[in-house]
Amino acid sequence: MSTIIGDWTRKIIVTDSQVSDDDSDTKNFENEKVFRVPQGLLAGAGDFISIQTVVEYFKNDKKGKAPIIKDADDADFMLLANDGLYVSGKDLRFQRVPTYEALGSGTMAVLSAMVLGHTAEEACWAATQSDLYSGGDVKVYSLDNKEFTVWKRDAV
Repeated sequence: MSTIIGDWTRKIIVTDSQVSDDDSDTKNFENEKVFRVPQGLLAGAGDFISIQTVVEYFKNDKKGKAPIIKDADDADFMLLANDGLYVSGKDLRFQRVPTYEALGSGTMAVLSAMVLGHTAEEACWAATQSDLYSGGDVKVYSLDNKEFTVWKRDAV
């Protein structure tokens, strides 16, 4: 799956860069997980085709009927907008998050690290070290920057 963290206090989304394909037992580090849409930044974890369908729906300013994601094709979404951080399951019923939230297979590692006071970037890095479906670079997205930045852990 993925590791995706939204931090409303800092107004950022942080992700790992690994995309895993269970059908072919492969992974790659080239696909994006965060997309610029008229409403802000939209991130998705789960079934890649379902995510792409929802991204197109948002890019078209949510015109027309909302996509329906099949039960077998699970996906979760995060939207960072100027007025808040929102999360949704495949039903696309977004609810506001007051501080931070995580999606994907690295969620437990992230939430554990963040409750101990680590940053979203540090928490994402921790997930890449322990979660089978998370890995690669830690990417940081913000509404203010058109491009993501790659976070590097300080040498210990």
